[in-house]
Amino acid sequence: MAAPRILDELSQTGIDLLLREPFYAHLFSGINKSVVGKGHPVETLAVGLGANTLTLYVNADFWDQTLTAPAHRYGVLKHEMLHLIFRHLFVDEPRLDAMLMNVAFDLVVNQYIERNQLPEDSIFLDAFPDLQLEPGQTWFYYYKKIEDLREGSAGEFSGTPSAENLQKIKSDSHGLERHQPWQEIRSRSELEKSVVDNHLDSLLRTAHQRSSAHAWGALPGDVRESMQGSITRPAPTLHWPTVLRRFAGSASRTRLHNTIRRPSRRYGTVPGIKIKRRQRILVAIDTSGSIGTEDLELFFGEMFHLWRAGAQIEVVECDTRITRRYPYKGVTPEAVQGRGGTDFAPPLELANLENPDAFVYFTDGFADTVRVTPRVPVLWLITRQGLPVGHAAWVGLPGRKVKMGG
Repeated sequence: MAAPRILDELSQTGIDLLLREPFYAHLFSGINKSVVGKGHPVETLAVGLGANTLTLYVNADFWDQTLTAPAHRYGVLKHEMLHLIFRHLFVDEPRLDAMLMNVAFDLVVNQYIERNQLPEDSIFLDAFPDLQLEPGQTWFYYYKKIEDLREGSAGEFSGTPSAENLQKIKSDSHGLERHQPWQEIRSRSELEKSVVDNHLDSLLRTAHQRSSAHAWGALPGDVRESMQGSITRPAPTLHWPTVLRRFAGSASRTRLHNTIRRPSRRYGTVPGIKIKRRQRILVAIDTSGSIGTEDLELFFGEMFHLWRAGAQIEVVECDTRITRRYPYKGVTPEAVQGRGGTDFAPPLELANLENPDAFVYFTDGFADTVRVTPRVPVLWLITRQGLPVGHAAWVGLPGRKVKMGG
């Protein structure tokens, strides 16, 4: 299947970002990635809302047939990260023209990307030479300028290159179709949007903490300024059992997967799409020597609530390796296996291999640096006496982190 290869190629593009512009790479590493096929709403590459978290959707056909140049892959990924930084996904202005808003959003972010790093039809400030658009302005500034151009209140530009270029732009061209998944975020309740907004704050803080002072200082001043509130804002106080259940519950939403059981009518052998509604959660239990009996009781107690709510749970007990695995049926085992050191890699590698709907890791967080990039949504439940919030190792854990007992 194409998905593992494309995920590897995405990772390589992420490495290129890391070598050249580390902040964007750290932000990119924090979001989930999902390769989708024919029939999925995302027909190109776009950031949208996945299983309770921001997700980069990559359409396999678009990646393999259109976005083939390494420079363009680099630029389009940076383009999506800049939309996150400027929080364009959350702009909800139903009275404004959606297509003109999308043009304005791209005028903002494309200023910070080299022209040769984006496809030829991308929109830059000089697409409207007669308007003399100033760089470093807000999306609303650009929106009003091009709205005036379209409505004719700036009649002196009638028939100019600016007016002609605007006429050529459609909502499904020039990369604007990549904004379509944002509609789902805007349609959510205020509470749900607040959760996603807090998640983005967390991603930006983590990227900032991972970046060197030099990497942070190398960002354009306008980009840094747009993130100041997110980086200085304290992390919200959360009720961890609620976070766990919401995280697990989100995995029950319908997901689309490539499958060879329904070949594409167009390509014959290219995998088609199947719909999957079964909620499957892989739960890793840290059974190293630093985990006490009370911690284990707490782990299995929370697992029971998830199981009773209808989740299909597969348990892996692990210290430096996976010592035992079994389906959870609502019964706490009399004893666990392990009690050695801790290595996060084996269960993460298993999650990448088996692709559950969600992966939950109960642990105290004390282990070597994680060296596996997860390809599924991950939630770390850290014991009360475990890894301190904000510690470098805490920041290094990929995915969502919550302190138990808080």
